[in-house]
Amino acid sequence: MNDNLLILIILMAVITYLTRYPMLLLSSRVHLPDWLSRGLKLVPVGVFSSLTIPPLLFHAPEGHWSPEYLAVGAVAFLAAYRTRQIPVALVVGVVGIVIWRNLF
Repeated sequence: MNDNLLILIILMAVITYLTRYPMLLLSSRVHLPDWLSRGLKLVPVGVFSSLTIPPLLFHAPEGHWSPEYLAVGAVAFLAAYRTRQIPVALVVGVVGIVIWRNLF
């Protein structure tokens, strides 16, 4: 591995840690209002939706919707709905795309 790449990875890890640590420290000492706590619990769902819905619905090469994206997206949605776990939906989606592309 290139030494510059390793240094870059270490610096990115340090910067990521330094930007998140103050908020973690502050949140353990300050009581957040209930409405803010409820809102923050929805952030992962919002981020997940904003990253997955547009590629599923608007992935239209040559003006046609991609059946693999729609089919695997529906299966991943059902997995997320039944388990209520975003990582399960991610794994189901990735495995579904791999299976679809190897079978068809």
